[in-house]
Amino acid sequence: MKSFVIEDYNKIKSVIATRLNQFSKIVDKSEIFYELCFCLLTPQSNAKRCALAIEDLKELDLFNSEVDLEQIGGVLKTKTRFHNNKAKYVHNLKPLFEDLWKNFDLTDKNLDSYELRNWLIKNIKGLGIKESSHYLRNIGFRNLAILDRHILRNLHELEVIGDISKGLSKNEYLLIEEMFSSYCINVGISMDELDLYFWYSETGEVFK
Repeated sequence: MKSFVIEDYNKIKSVIATRLNQFSKIVDKSEIFYELCFCLLTPQSNAKRCALAIEDLKELDLFNSEVDLEQIGGVLKTKTRFHNNKAKYVHNLKPLFEDLWKNFDLTDKNLDSYELRNWLIKNIKGLGIKESSHYLRNIGFRNLAILDRHILRNLHELEVIGDISKGLSKNEYLLIEEMFSSYCINVGISMDELDLYFWYSETGEVFK
């Protein structure tokens, strides 16, 4: 199984490297904000539809303008699950994002990813450890695991982890992240690269 993963990964590694390089070049403040909105929308929802919702929020100029809760809810209603709660998270996000921007220069991709993740979990309502990891990866930070059900299933099939519980505590998440990291060191592929490979193996494309 290990050799199969390496061989299959090698076929698309250039595509994955290009995508990660694109993430690393995201330095525009508004794009970093909208990526945070995207990761607030994705839990238990289709990522492509969430991306469409973000395009609609850009049309409303959410980053620069006062957009009311009802307008945001209208955008999210047909594109993401639990749209009422997520609309509130997005509506309340701008002052929290400004606090984030004051505390961290998110254009500097050498910042401590773990410190950043802990700040996000503590301060941004609607972001858990998985969503915070996803957000940071999508704006160019590395070496954090995004343990959604697809990744967990692949890790289970590779016998990296045992049976999968329905909900992971933070401590369980960190333990699996450590096991994932050890596996990646063993096969010589980073967690970020292997995460995108797992998604490609299931969907046939490298998205985010």
